[in-house]
Amino acid sequence: MTAVSNVLRYFSPRVSKALTEVRGNINEIRLRSGAPLCVTLPDQYIYLTESGAYTTSADKALRVTSEDIRHTFEAVCRYSVHSCQSQINTGFVTVSGGHRAGLCGTAVYSPSGKIENLKYINGINFRIAGEVFGAADEIAHSIMRSGLKSVLIFGAPCSGKTTILRDLCRQVGDKYPVSLVDERFEIASVSGGNANNHVGANTDVFSGFFKTDGILTAIRVMSPRMIVCDEIGSDDDISALRQAWISGVKIAASMHSGSVRELTDSSVYPLIACKAFDFAALIEDRHIKRIYKSEELIKLKERGDEL
Repeated sequence: MTAVSNVLRYFSPRVSKALTEVRGNINEIRLRSGAPLCVTLPDQYIYLTESGAYTTSADKALRVTSEDIRHTFEAVCRYSVHSCQSQINTGFVTVSGGHRAGLCGTAVYSPSGKIENLKYINGINFRIAGEVFGAADEIAHSIMRSGLKSVLIFGAPCSGKTTILRDLCRQVGDKYPVSLVDERFEIASVSGGNANNHVGANTDVFSGFFKTDGILTAIRVMSPRMIVCDEIGSDDDISALRQAWISGVKIAASMHSGSVRELTDSSVYPLIACKAFDFAALIEDRHIKRIYKSEELIKLKERGDEL
């Protein structure tokens, strides 16, 4: 059974029918009201016809309707939009299996300036998650061969960071006590209190916690050897991870950054400079392109070089 087969129930009959006929790996399914059905393959964006064939012609593609959008939106919310409101406000809903439906629509702001609702949904980007056992082998070997070390996994959006981080969590969690702060329910995909993905026999999962709350709570109550979290970048994230490092806890985290230059210019770089991360792994096209030691990145930053 393919990953696409596992998510067909979230789409309208006509879209589901087209997806049923797809051959090959799909990373994203993009629905835009009044626009062609588009899918993201490992190496390209392409349209999908009504019969499930790939095409580069928008005119030949299946045209997505507002009803298709409505069907998928209600399905990912488990037909209870109110119960998913907090996720909707952040712009996405995560479903069983760790698949994430990104939402595009009209924002409604509260008097305090925070988004309190998203209405008139006109686009959904359905990102298909997958467990790939062994995807993090090279990183796992680097950080566990001589005592547990910390690592930052970085790459462009949709490069495969979460898939690799999930497998790394599994491998480390099978040997050490790990606390996974799964803010978006993408890594462990907890449902009804049970993890649907393999994240390690010794891994405690903090699902739905804001990263700051989850990290600080884990330090206080779970005595982890490592904390794992996805998509760091805010000042609060960095502050909490610094506290974890000061407390002697190792870190495995991911962030959006398409190059070494972007990484060393980012707000996360001070954590590398102070050796909170021992390694940093660049991910491209769902593969580990290179693993850097923190000392290498510090020297590159000082020289202004980029590999």
